[in-house]
Amino acid sequence: MKFRRIGSYLLSALLLTGILQPVAQADSSQPQLASNGNNGGNEMNVALGKPYTVSEPANDPYPDTGGELTDGVLASDDPADEAWTGFYKGSSRVITIDLGSDQSVSSIRANFLQIPSAKIQYPNAVSIYTSKNGKDWTALKHAGPPVAFWIGVNPPRYTFEWDAVKDGVPGGGDKSSAAFSRYVKVRFTTKEWVLLDEIQVIGQDGHIKGATVPHEKEQYLQPGAQTGGISNLALLYNGHYNKGLGDWTTEKLIPYLAHVDQNGTPTDWLFDGILYLGLSSPAGRSFAMSFNGSNWDDWKWYLDKTFATDGDLDALNVAVGEVMKELGKPGGKSTEKYPVVLMVPYPAEPQANFGDVDGDGITENFNASQVGADASLASKKKAVDWYIDQLIQRWDAKGYDNLNLAGLYWLNEEVAPDGTNDAQLIKHASNIVHDNDLLFYWIPHLRGYQFFTWKELGFDAVAYQPNYFFQADSPLDRIRDAADWAKSLGMGMEMEFDERILTDANFRQKYYDYLNGAIQFDYAKDTFRAYYQGNDTLLQAARSDEPAVRATYDDMYKFIKGKYRP
Repeated sequence: MKFRRIGSYLLSALLLTGILQPVAQADSSQPQLASNGNNGGNEMNVALGKPYTVSEPANDPYPDTGGELTDGVLASDDPADEAWTGFYKGSSRVITIDLGSDQSVSSIRANFLQIPSAKIQYPNAVSIYTSKNGKDWTALKHAGPPVAFWIGVNPPRYTFEWDAVKDGVPGGGDKSSAAFSRYVKVRFTTKEWVLLDEIQVIGQDGHIKGATVPHEKEQYLQPGAQTGGISNLALLYNGHYNKGLGDWTTEKLIPYLAHVDQNGTPTDWLFDGILYLGLSSPAGRSFAMSFNGSNWDDWKWYLDKTFATDGDLDALNVAVGEVMKELGKPGGKSTEKYPVVLMVPYPAEPQANFGDVDGDGITENFNASQVGADASLASKKKAVDWYIDQLIQRWDAKGYDNLNLAGLYWLNEEVAPDGTNDAQLIKHASNIVHDNDLLFYWIPHLRGYQFFTWKELGFDAVAYQPNYFFQADSPLDRIRDAADWAKSLGMGMEMEFDERILTDANFRQKYYDYLNGAIQFDYAKDTFRAYYQGNDTLLQAARSDEPAVRATYDDMYKFIKGKYRP
């Protein structure tokens, strides 16, 4: 993971603090034939014995010798049971079943095993789809595990299920009781081992009353009102860094706002939105992680720095004004201001002293093990309220001529598991953001816990991280995998690279893999995109005399303008 990605550290810290406790699960195994009560008990497993394809073969010692995922045989809790089929790491797996003809499907079930001590984990996400023709798919449901993968459950099996009555049929209306389709697809993530014994498709042969064809188009998040008009959002880190790398001046900002020639003269607008965010304070505490998390003093420092006279926002306001003199208003509109997004730090757990955030003389304490989960959540809400209120007050006091505050960005890149009340905190933050007529932005990392719940959490504009760039041996297929999830979930995509593209030809090629992948997987246009570029990679590329390095900057401009060709 790149240096800013924090999900695994957060989850480990939650374990150490004792917040998460084991959760018992009821036995979720299902019989070979079953009815959900939708149609008088005449249902059966219509997938029994049907052929299927798998995007990648199962792995030894859990091979699929053919037909095992639809043979009607459910496994025991023993991972040595031969009924289990295993998939090890790599890209998400996709299993596609051909039912042979159109069926009235009322339930689809996929049964998994979890034994953390053996590195056997539930998928972080499971999606269930149907199709009439095997080409155009509609997502019926996206779901995650009942608990995080490291927590033991007893018994250790869990069935991910879509149920027509409980979950509905997309496009079918309230009276629909079944999905009328021929093909079924189940997609699931992998981390270590994922063991699956059976996919059951419960329904009836042919078309029954109330069965409708699911129809809901899959598409990436398109730029527009939901993204604050932003198509290409550049991430600029303005926390504490050595050598002043987190300090943004007008001179450093202009090559991001506009494409500049070799002389530094703006030729055309480039990124149409800037996100300022910080990772750490001068004290070394993190704005993003629970481990060594930031406190009130750190949050005040970040606000002071961001809104300082001649600070990061003042410099951006001046830089936009200078580019406007050369190129006119962004978007060619006479009244349009430049959109800015600002971060909301993550209120870390445990935190023994977060200051008197509401003036009641009480010092807030985030440590759930000391004050209880409900009290900890209440304190976190107060801290978030204070921060957002301070940010908006400072923004209004500045009265920037050239900048528009489009929204706020939730810095943490996943949702902590159920015992932390993290989802409630995010929803609370969303309400506050929307009450101030702002948008709520998020960039969850690959396989981030509950990344697929972004709409329920209250986010407006979301880009998904492929996390392909950061390790030299990351498989290229990760870009396709992330794109599939993003399109299915209605998210945008993040483009990722850092300073290594300036000096290392292998990482430069990975940079171009992103540009090429966007064209190949159809998110090069009409898609909201965020750009992680290390600290000042594109600035250095714009100033470089080396042709191959300068080309990375020029090709980014071509990409954003729809003129790049692989």
